Amino acid sequence: MKQMIRIRKVLWFSGALILTALLLPETVLAQDEVASSIRRYKDREASTGYYEEYEVRPRHQRPFVSVPGVRRGVFPYSPTSARVRVRTRLADSHLGIKFYWGRRCEDCHITETRDIHTTRANLTCRQCHGGEPIASIEHYYSPLNPIRKHAYVCAKCHEGASASYASYVVHAPNPSLASTLKTFPILFYAFWIMVVVAVGTFAVFLPHTVMWGFREFFVKKEKTNRESDDKEQD
Repeated sequence: MKQMIRIRKVLWFSGALILTALLLPETVLAQDEVASSIRRYKDREASTGYYEEYEVRPRHQRPFVSVPGVRRGVFPYSPTSARVRVRTRLADSHLGIKFYWGRRCEDCHITETRDIHTTRANLTCRQCHGGEPIASIEHYYSPLNPIRKHAYVCAKCHEGASASYASYVVHAPNPSLASTLKTFPILFYAFWIMVVVAVGTFAVFLPHTVMWGFREFFVKKEKTNRESDDKEQD
């Protein structure tokens, strides 16, 4: 009887073990995970330096991580796909520029050299943008892409920097220019509202202060004359 109980226990244990093994997912090494869509073309294309959506994209479709303003139909192969090959989305943003190796950053990006990181912290362009080839900020694998800039760039100096922290615009345009209304409208309106407030404050209170000063001067003078008259009468 005891032997039968032992046999049943062994059978139950074996059955449970086999069932568990069947329910577990198949073991696959990370290096052999060929189903990942980001495994191919990990670096960049030599022809254009830009990835099409059907070639490289995140494993899960992310509607907010894509090329802005680009729509594709059922078939991604179309003549309109060449429209997205712009300078801000290339793996090598300086691709095709003549005599690039003999130029300096400030030769073309003169306004970008006047930001606070350059003038006060004495940082160089390479410390944030990296070495060659310098990827465009909207290229998916660029360290300055908004989805990873806080971890790859900002956190090197600002420990614990978050995505919200990295939303600070380093190379802000001149807020007084009309072109800033299109590129950075919040900065444009904030600047001119503060200008109006400052000008309005000075326009109202400066004349008020001057008139107040004149009044105090004449009142004091009149008081002095009155006191002198009273002394003469006494």
